[in-house]
Amino acid sequence: MPLKKFLKGPLAVSPRLPRYVLTFALAALGGGLFAYAGMPAGWLSGALVAVAVAALFGVPVAVQRRVREATFIVLGTSMGAAITPATLHSLASWPATMAVLMLSLPVMMVAAVFYLERVAGWDRRTAFFAAAPGALSAVLVMSESTGADTRRVAFSQSLRLFVLVALLPPALGGLGHQPAGVLPVTPVVNDAWSLLLSLAVGITGGLLAMRLRFPGGPMVGSMLASGVVHGSGLIEGRLPDLLLIAGFVILGANTGSRFAGTKLETLKSFLVHSLASFAITTAVALAFAGLGACASGEPYTKVLMSYVPGALEAMTIMAFVLALDPAFVAAHHLARFLGLSLAIPVVVRLFFGRAAVPSEHVPVNDEDETKD
Repeated sequence: MPLKKFLKGPLAVSPRLPRYVLTFALAALGGGLFAYAGMPAGWLSGALVAVAVAALFGVPVAVQRRVREATFIVLGTSMGAAITPATLHSLASWPATMAVLMLSLPVMMVAAVFYLERVAGWDRRTAFFAAAPGALSAVLVMSESTGADTRRVAFSQSLRLFVLVALLPPALGGLGHQPAGVLPVTPVVNDAWSLLLSLAVGITGGLLAMRLRFPGGPMVGSMLASGVVHGSGLIEGRLPDLLLIAGFVILGANTGSRFAGTKLETLKSFLVHSLASFAITTAVALAFAGLGACASGEPYTKVLMSYVPGALEAMTIMAFVLALDPAFVAAHHLARFLGLSLAIPVVVRLFFGRAAVPSEHVPVNDEDETKD
């Protein structure tokens, strides 16, 4: 076999490889800096910011399609691993606040979508994902495959998380809550067999969902499959930190690369409308937290921490820091996360269908890339 032909076969190297390596290096650097600084969802948000800034300045950045899909499966498997028999039991332990939380979700999303679509002029598909209260990783993955403008979605979701983490501690501190407690340490799977089995289950679920063309298939399918085996107690423990960090870095890099060709004036518009959307969803959370507190007799601040549209991990950690019953807060954010992760793909399939290209018209899977 001639050398030239051999290099085009088994040892073929993508001409985009330097771009992929540069993108990952930028993402890892940004994620590491944010994590070191203690920023919320540091590895994800830092990678997103670093790659987005590079893209805005014209640096060629990209994430290979198969790498994205593998990352989505790993993250979905990790999300499912957060479901344990204990958390499933806790979901039924606070029926009043759980019921009010579920009632708040459609109100929150409809209000935010109405503003983003009618006032901001965003398309309905993008407004829907940008309005989702929490489940950052899941929302980014699902918006990726359904034609939403991932720049707006990522900007809106990330900004909301930053603002919540920055403002909630002083706001609740003003109500008399002082920092206390230590951060939780969730155990990693305790043996190689459990790790391999957990990954195998997630991969099977992700591939099956992809075959069925389910929105966000790699992530949703792996999450459901992993959740079943972890929730039933067949497997215990989360994935190792190194896998999760790599997954967050690649997800952030993928989302940040969508900002290529975006003008600074456009980002300014994103900021104004994202802040307005955040104010709307927070107002809804404040109102329903009052209703939940009245219905259950729980303290308002604890219910509010459970209802604010933030990420599961960040809000649970903040609950530990502020001594606001982290088990209660985690159970409610987990319930919302599960509800959103299951409902969003169904809503997308029923009301939106499939889109040929992302609405921002930035090429994602061009012919060269899909051939890699």
